[in-house]
Amino acid sequence: MGKQMTIWGVGPRFTVFSVLCFVLALVVHCVWHPFFVIPGVPYVVLVVIGLILIAIGVPIWGAASKEVDRAFEADELATQGVYALCRHPIYGSATFFVIPGILLFFRSWVLLAVPVAMAVLARVLVRREEAYLRAKFGQAYLAYAGRVNALFPRFWRLYHAMWYPVETGQVMEHVYAVRVRDVNMFIYADGEHAVAIDAAYAGDALFEELKRLPIPPESVTHLFLTHADVDHTGGLDAFPGAQVYLSKDEEQMIDGTTARLLGFYRSPRLARAYSLLDDGDVVTVGTIRVRAVATPGHTPGAMSFVVNDCVLFSGDTLALRNGCVHPFYRPFNKDTAMQGGSIRNLASLQGVDLLCTAHTGCTMDYARAMKHWQEKHRESETR
Repeated sequence: MGKQMTIWGVGPRFTVFSVLCFVLALVVHCVWHPFFVIPGVPYVVLVVIGLILIAIGVPIWGAASKEVDRAFEADELATQGVYALCRHPIYGSATFFVIPGILLFFRSWVLLAVPVAMAVLARVLVRREEAYLRAKFGQAYLAYAGRVNALFPRFWRLYHAMWYPVETGQVMEHVYAVRVRDVNMFIYADGEHAVAIDAAYAGDALFEELKRLPIPPESVTHLFLTHADVDHTGGLDAFPGAQVYLSKDEEQMIDGTTARLLGFYRSPRLARAYSLLDDGDVVTVGTIRVRAVATPGHTPGAMSFVVNDCVLFSGDTLALRNGCVHPFYRPFNKDTAMQGGSIRNLASLQGVDLLCTAHTGCTMDYARAMKHWQEKHRESETR
């Protein structure tokens, strides 16, 4: 975090004081045992509750540690992922989940006072970090602090921590986003021709959002599906004159051959004609050139599209979090390891000015977003 503060922040002092509190409470517990033993609650119940708390806290702590490393390296403010749940998830997860979970194993009232002391301590110490972040990021940090708790995670914000598409409107020249609930579809228009990437959900909301654009839906002549999930295909009826394109390897998802999510989910059949694409196929619409790039993993036939060699539409092949590319959320993927290989291939693309994802926004800094994956791609080529 620059010259005034290291990546560790106030973490070392928080850890030292927390350990001192624990040692003091443990001494008190041992000296006056069994006076402080929690009565009337079976030990197995305390252990189960403790394990649940640990199971909640450890993933938050791990994810936050990775995110703060990336934010520190990029010199940017982390506000997405676990940082959408609380501003200091490393301290919060330790204070409210991991440490209480461990201390329940001791079955001691006095030891459970340690997390209370840690919460007070953390709130005092993080003021230094917050003063630094206010000075560094100004209004952006003030706005962030105004909507997100300092320490205790707002789990009811989990939806917004995972899904944050851009609002309907122009993203850059020729590129327009349409937001319907948690997903974006996109339209690329050059004044004479228009093509769409995905079709979002069906329903009136899609038609209302399309009215906000200067491009009438009937002007879209070609529509490219990144994959066959209903949040990408549901709104096809909004583009009745468009020729639909789909990966050849994705046809298994709409003909009933292949299911996902442990076999519980099958993509809907398309109620209109479509054309199939192979990796590398190019469709030209006037001056608009759409190149298909096979990116399997989320589904077997997931496909990304590069328009005019400078705009990449990735669908659910990847997620953007705090400006960096990650695999899409593992529970929704057919094969996350395969998806990692697809992302490494995308990282080798040159000349990309804009990356658009379906659920996690866009970035104009492709090099920074893909830095980690470009390194992985180079490593795979040298093997």
